[in-house]
Amino acid sequence: MDHADSQPLRLIGYWAGSTAPDWPDPKNFVDATWDRLERETIADYLRCGFIHRAFGGLSTCRFCGRENGALELSDGVWLWPDGLAHYVDDHDVRLPAEFVDHALEYLEKLGDADRDVAWWRAQTSPASGKPR
Repeated sequence: MDHADSQPLRLIGYWAGSTAPDWPDPKNFVDATWDRLERETIADYLRCGFIHRAFGGLSTCRFCGRENGALELSDGVWLWPDGLAHYVDDHDVRLPAEFVDHALEYLEKLGDADRDVAWWRAQTSPASGKPR
């Protein structure tokens, strides 16, 4: 991968705190009317990100004080703290439409993708049955 051509990961779900007072306040994102199925789908998407980085300390939820993880997760476009799903699930935090649309489009493409079984089958040598 040529990193010179890659786009920076877009941060989402980092909240205002004592060391970052100018970041968004999660209370401004609460929407109890957000469609339950869409909310659950987005929370699941957030939990399934790739681990980008791990930290030594735990963040705490800005609502309930729960320890909320020490990882950053990514889908290759966006970057978020692993506790973001907790905000969506437990505190009705609705993420911006640009992120939600991205996640739903990605999941739809994945669900509609054809499966290529030939490549995997070809990895076994017919004579020995062992991997090539």
